[in-house]
Amino acid sequence: MRRLIVLPALAFALMLLVPGTAQTDPPLVGQVELEFHLDNPIWRGPITGDLDGWIEFTSLEGFARGMVWFFGEKWEIKDGENGPMLLAGTDNGIISPDPNSKYVMNGVVTEAGPGYEHLIGRNIHASGHITWHPDIPDLPVTAPGTFRIN
Repeated sequence: MRRLIVLPALAFALMLLVPGTAQTDPPLVGQVELEFHLDNPIWRGPITGDLDGWIEFTSLEGFARGMVWFFGEKWEIKDGENGPMLLAGTDNGIISPDPNSKYVMNGVVTEAGPGYEHLIGRNIHASGHITWHPDIPDLPVTAPGTFRIN
């Protein structure tokens, strides 16, 4: 009877000691310098850091609730402004009404070019702030920030 109790307890204790299959790849972080355009993709610009290339965000939806703007997008990182796709995915986020117009978004990598396939399914997080046109109300100009693949 003791063996029936000790063996399962020992197996459980060993499972706690054995490292899991946790993701061991470090996050990839890039700085973005986005410019606003009136047509999709509405945000475009370079990304530099662990990821170097060109990033574009295509608006899928957006709505205001109170003073907060909620949005959904598709994003794509390319090898240069007109180069092939390296990574792509979706995100959802908000723009806060504070004086700095901070934005935050979370999403996922859904597509990857050669050499980046291992990133499919990884979560993304981006944040920064929006600058506004000084003479035209509600017209964004730039959105510098950080784009991170966890």
